[in-house]
Amino acid sequence: MIILIRHGEIEGAKGRAVGQIDLPLSEKGLIQSAQLAESLASFRPSHIYCSPLSRTVQTASFIEKQCGMEAVHVPEIKEISLGNWEGQSFSDIKSSNPEEFTQRGADLAGFRPRGGESFNDLKKRVADFLRELDEEGPLMTVTHAGVIRTVLHIVLGFPLDNIFRMKPDYCHATVIERKKGGFLLKAYNLPPEPGLGRHLSRLMPD
Repeated sequence: MIILIRHGEIEGAKGRAVGQIDLPLSEKGLIQSAQLAESLASFRPSHIYCSPLSRTVQTASFIEKQCGMEAVHVPEIKEISLGNWEGQSFSDIKSSNPEEFTQRGADLAGFRPRGGESFNDLKKRVADFLRELDEEGPLMTVTHAGVIRTVLHIVLGFPLDNIFRMKPDYCHATVIERKKGGFLLKAYNLPPEPGLGRHLSRLMPD
C-alpha cells in the first residue's frame, strides 16, 4: 500500500507558477502539518519518502517525529519543473507569453516551458519511482499536487490533459495498492482528522 500525502500550504504561492521554486510552508501550512502528524499517531509506515523541496521536507519532519523514523529524499517525486515560468504570476505569463500560454492550453500533457518539463516528462519519472518501490509494508510519500495528480492518471487511466480535474488538498492522503498488472485506488483526499491513522490501517491488504 502506498500513501501519497500532499505537503502543507506554502508561503506566497497564490496565483503563481510555483513548480520547483523552493518556497517554505506558511504558518497555516505548519499547523496543517502538525495536525496531519497527530492524526497519524496510531499508524506506522515501513518507510517514508519525500521530495527534497523545503515544503515537503518540512511537512515530513512532523511525521518523522510522530513515527520515529527518517524520510528518504527522492528527487523523482519533486513537483513538475515550470522552467522560465517559475515564480511568475499566471496573469503575467499570459500577457508576456501569449503563444506559449495558448500552446499549454491546447496540449497540457505535451507542452514544455523553456527549461522545464511537460506532464509527460513528469509521468515518466513518477512511473519510474513507482516501479522501483519496495512493496513490503505500507509506504508513505510526502510530495506535491502535480505528482499525486500524475499518479491518479496512471492508476485511473483518464487522459493526462484532464489532470487538473483532480484536486488533492494540502496535507490530505490518497492511497493506492499495487495489483497484478497495475494499481487500485483505495482512497482519495482523506483529510488530516483524528482517526486517519486507524482508517489507513483498515485499508491495508490482509
